[in-house]
Amino acid sequence: MEQSPIESLWQAVKIQAGPSRHWHVNDLFNHEQRYLADLSLITDLAPTGAILELGSAPCHMTALLKLSGYGVVGVDIDPKRCTEFIQQLSLDVHQCDIERSTLPFEDETFECVMLCETFEHLRIDPAFVLSEINRVMTTGATLILTTPNVYSLPSIARFILGRSIADPATEFGKLRSLGHMGHVREYSTNEVVRFVEAAGLAVDSISYRSHTNGLGRKNRLLSIAYRLLPRRFRREMVIVARKVNASPGLAPLVPYNT
Repeated sequence: MEQSPIESLWQAVKIQAGPSRHWHVNDLFNHEQRYLADLSLITDLAPTGAILELGSAPCHMTALLKLSGYGVVGVDIDPKRCTEFIQQLSLDVHQCDIERSTLPFEDETFECVMLCETFEHLRIDPAFVLSEINRVMTTGATLILTTPNVYSLPSIARFILGRSIADPATEFGKLRSLGHMGHVREYSTNEVVRFVEAAGLAVDSISYRSHTNGLGRKNRLLSIAYRLLPRRFRREMVIVARKVNASPGLAPLVPYNT
C-alpha cells in the first residue's frame, strides 16, 4: 500500500541522525495536527502555482506540501541546520533573514504564501516582512497567517497566575539552542489584522483552533474547556487574506551609523 504524505514525512524524520534528530522528532510529534490542518486549508484553497513558505525550518511543512504534490519554495534564516533533511527530500529552501533583507524573488511570483507560527518570532520589523510578502504575491493571491492567540485560555491562565505568557529567558535562549528567536510577542487578532491590512491585504476569514496530542491531564482538561467555551479562546488564530493593493514598499532596515 502506498504511504500517505504524513507517513512519508514521519519516515523521513525517523531516519534523521545526529544532534538535530531530537528537534525533528519532537517538532513533528507536537505539530503534526497543525501541519495536517494547514495542508487541509491549502487543499481547500487549491492554489495552482508555487507556494511560498516563510520560516521553513525544520522544513516539515515544506516537505509535507511537496509530498502532497504541491510546488513549494521555503525560506529560512538558516537552512543549513536542516541540510540533511533538505537534501534527503530535495526541498527548495532559500536562506534569507526576512526582517533585514528583501525576499530573493521577483515581484508577483507566488499565488499563495504561508506565514505559519512565525509572526510571533519576529523581533525587528514585522511590517517589512508583510510588505515583502505583498510584493511577491500576485494580485488576488492568498496569505495564510497563523500565530498564537494572546487571549487564549493558556495565556489568560498564566496571566492570572502571575506568570509570563512567554518566558523571556527561555525564548531568547532559543537563539542559541535552535538558531532562531523564540516568541517575542503574542498578539490579539485585532493587532494582527491591523498589520495585515496596512500591508495592502484584505482579510477574508478569521478562525481559531487548538491542537493537543491528548497526553497528560493538562491537555485533557484543555480539550474539554475548548469544547465548552467560544472558539476565540483557542490557542491559535488562523487568518486568510488576499492581496488587493500594492504594499507600502518598505525598505529593509540598515544599521545605524554614528
